[in-house]
Order: sequence, then structure tokens, then C-alpha cells
Amino acid sequence: MGAKHGHKDFTPGVYDGLRRGGGYVVVASVFLNILALALPLALLQIYDRIIPNSSLGTLLLLLAGVVSAVVLEGVLRVARAEIVGWIGIQFEHTASCKAFAHVFDTPADELEKVGPGELIERLGGLPTVREVFSENWTLVVCDLPFVLLFLGAIGYLAGWLVLAPTAVLIGFAAFALLGSKASEQAIQDFNTVRDRRQNFSIEVIHGVHSVKSMAMEAQMIQRYARLQEAVAKNSHRVVQVSTNSLGVAGVFSQLLTLSVVIFGSLMVVDNVLTVGGLSACTLLAGRALQPVQKAVGLWTRWQTAKLMRARFETIFQLPLEPRAEAPVVQPIRGQVDLKGVVFKHAADAEPLFNGLDLHIRPGERIAIGGDNGCGKSTLLRMLHGSIAPTEGEILLDGIPIQQHERDHLMRSDGIAFIPQRGELLRGTILENLTMFRPDRRKEALRLAGVMGLDEVVYRLAHGYHTRVGDGSTDILPRGVVQRVAVIRALVSRPRVLLFDEANAAMDGPGDERLRQYFESMSRDTTLIMVTLRPSMQRLADKVLRIEGGKLVKAQPPQAPVANTDVAALAGKVIA
Repeated sequence: MGAKHGHKDFTPGVYDGLRRGGGYVVVASVFLNILALALPLALLQIYDRIIPNSSLGTLLLLLAGVVSAVVLEGVLRVARAEIVGWIGIQFEHTASCKAFAHVFDTPADELEKVGPGELIERLGGLPTVREVFSENWTLVVCDLPFVLLFLGAIGYLAGWLVLAPTAVLIGFAAFALLGSKASEQAIQDFNTVRDRRQNFSIEVIHGVHSVKSMAMEAQMIQRYARLQEAVAKNSHRVVQVSTNSLGVAGVFSQLLTLSVVIFGSLMVVDNVLTVGGLSACTLLAGRALQPVQKAVGLWTRWQTAKLMRARFETIFQLPLEPRAEAPVVQPIRGQVDLKGVVFKHAADAEPLFNGLDLHIRPGERIAIGGDNGCGKSTLLRMLHGSIAPTEGEILLDGIPIQQHERDHLMRSDGIAFIPQRGELLRGTILENLTMFRPDRRKEALRLAGVMGLDEVVYRLAHGYHTRVGDGSTDILPRGVVQRVAVIRALVSRPRVLLFDEANAAMDGPGDERLRQYFESMSRDTTLIMVTLRPSMQRLADKVLRIEGGKLVKAQPPQAPVANTDVAALAGKVIA
């Protein structure tokens, strides 16, 4: 059973805040833009009636009304900004939680195809999407229709003068549309090279020990410099496009004022328009320009946000792990069956496994060997349910593993997987042992004593409360990190334990303690080990080997010859 395809639609619940608060934003915008007419109309009255008639009382009343309108407009702007800000925060919270949940529902092999840097970049672009789409753009969209109100007011006061600002605004909008293609391409190129740089940085930092051990620092620095040069060039292009847009916006702003003043002055000279009418029209033209100017100013950022939104939505196109419609929740006994299992890394690739068949009884111990690259780790990941076979079935207690309830299967008394290289999460050593579950503390400390971890931890200043993770794992040797990974898996008391050469980095005492634990482990646990160590293989009831995409029986290793027997054999040879 393959993974299901993801879904692009992440909108359910995401825009609930906009639906609830959108009405308030629209109402506030209506009153804001109506109140914006107060000052131009006041100037009209002052120049045309109050000053010629020297009407001081009327002036004071008019000023009181204008001040009240300006204060009310300010209050409404603050309230609208608060509502829109809350809508944006709610959008970001809901969308990011949905994306994170989708990532954890995606098969691990599919996530590996997406570089970690690219995945982080997709998630990290959401604040920009929120700011542009849910905040700034919402305000601009609410204000843009009122451009017609201000132009209508100019037409009412000055007739054909309205054609001057209308022509400038149309030219302004046309320029923005023409420049959008160049802007979009520049931003797309910048995002591509930035992703390459980020993926490279994460990979190098993650493998810094390998880089240093092979003295590859100079090559890595040169490659990073080339990537950074490409990022800098494309960043300059984006800044250049944005700066050009803002510069042209400033030119159009001055053209708007100039066109109204020039043509309005001619109308005043011809006694078609009053001085007060010209002043009011100049202010109204400026107010009409503001939403358009904001829209053009946001245009470059909107292009960025549009691309980031498209990239963010690709998270929801990642395939989902197959889930049963009615998942099975039942106690695990530990019987594992493989029936005709075929696995390919890609549809056109050669099969890694070709018709695997295997029956493992509850409590049985199996050791699996094979050459490098034969698929030992892939087989364990299929048994774990992390990846699905291309063909065939993997059954757990006679039920396809995908039909078991996933959370139940991975918790206590289920399946545990110990990888070759354990990783520590940000937190304390104890939290990593218990996986942040306080109810497992007692069992974790008991196992730490059995594995000899406490001998190492007690030498640390903060003991089990030592902070690890986030790059601080270097304070612990790799062998100690592997012990933590082993204990973390064992603390859940699994019924099926998958062991992928997790003792490769352990020292001699740690490896021996692990071997002794497996030897004394209850037969209630089915143990499937990928190991080439004879000491581990001797614990198995059955030793298998992967050859040619098949599982074949292998000879179990012979018990080590005692020292006395070696001496006797040596004596016979000498004799």
C-alpha cells in the first residue's frame, strides 16, 4: 500500500478569524474614508465662505468638527489595525499548526526527498504571507474602493478636473502591472539560490565532523562563497526592482498633485472653480492616491508573499502515510509476517527487495546481515511502518501494519525502532530518556543503571538535568548518545524491538551491557536485529542474510573458543 497523496487545500479553519472580524474591518473602513472627507470640505468652506465673510464663530465650530473627525478617524484606524493584526496572527497560528501536523503525517522517506533547509524555508515564509495577505493587503483592499468616492467628490466639485488625477492613477496602475513580471522572476530566482545555500549550510554543519576529518574545509568554504555570491546577485536584483517601483511611485505622486494644481488653476482663472474648491480637490486627489500608492508599494512584497504562499502550500502536497478508515487498536503479541514484499526507491528503479517472505513468531529473535547497501535499514523501516512496500504486505499479528492505529502502535507495548545514529531533542538528558513523559522516569533511570549510563551522567555538573540538543550534543560522546537512544526505545517496553546496528558507536563496556540486556530480555518481546557482530548474532534464534533482494538463511556464528582449548590446539600444532 503506497502513501496517499496530500491535499493542497489547507483553508478549513484558517480564515475563521477573517470571517468573524472581516465585517468590523469593512465597517471601520467605511467610516474612516467618509471621515476623510471632513478636512477637504472644511477647507472649501474656509476659503470660499468663512474668510470672505470674516465669520469667526463659524470657523471655531467648523474647526471643532474637523478636530473631532480627525480624532475619531485615528481611533478607528487603531481599532482596525488591532482587528486585522489579530486576524493575521490567528491565520498564521492555524496554518502553521496544520502544516506541522501534515509534516508529521508524511512518510519519512518522502521528507528526506525534501531538503531540511527547503522545508524550514517553506514553513518560515508564513509570517511574510500573514503580514502581506492577512494584514497589509486586507487594509489596502478595504480602502481601494473608496478611491472612487474621492474621485467622485472631485468630479462633483470641479467637473472635468477629475480626468487629471484619473489619468495619473491609471498610468500608475499600468506601470505596476508591467513591472510585475520582472519582479516575480527576480524573487523566484532569489528564493531558488537561497534554498540551495540553506540546504548546503545545514548539510555541512550536520556533517562538520566528516568535513574536518577529511580536511575539506577549503572546498566547503569555496562552495559556500559561490552560493553566497549567487544569493547576493539575486538579492541585489530584488532590491533594485523594489527601489525602482518606489521611485516611480514618488514620481507619480508628484505628477498627481501637479496635474490637479495646473488644470485646477486654469479653471480658477476662468472662474469655473473657486480657490477653496481647488484646495479641496488637491487634498481629495492625495487621499485617492494613498490606497493606490500603498498597493504599488506592496506589489513587490505581494509577489514575494505569493511565491512563499505557493511554496508553503506544497507542504500540503506531500503524500500522507496510509491510514486505515477504521484503525485496529488491540494488544500487540509480536508476530510479524512478510508476504511477497517488493520495494523500489522509485517507480523506474530496480527493486531493492523482490518477493520477501518471512514468518517471525512472537518472542522470536532474528538477526539480519548482508553487504552494505543491500537494504537492511530499509527492511527495518518497513517493519516499523515508516515506509510502505511497493508491493506485498507486512502483517503484525495477522493484520496489515497500516491498519493498526499509529499512535497506539508507537507507544507502550507496541513497536520501537533504534536507528544507527540516535539524535537528541532539545531538553535535558532525562527528558530525552523519557521522551518528555514524566510517567516513564522510574523505568528510564532503572535502564540507565543497567546500561551504565549513570556512570557517565553523574560526572556531569547537572547530571540528568544537563541540557542537550540544538547542536549541544557534542558535550556527549556519540557512544553515550547511542545509549540514550537505546534506553529511550526500551523504556516503552515494546513487544517488537527493531535494532539497526545501534551499537556501532558504543564502546566495549556499553556494547557488552547491551548484549547482556538482550540476552536476559523477556521472551515477550520480538527482537529483530540488523547486526554483523557475532556476539549479537549468537543471541538470535535464526540468522538471515539479504542476498539478491531475498532473505536467505545464514550459518549462526560459532561460540568463541575457550582459552584452554586454544592452548590445547596450539600444543597439537607445535607437536
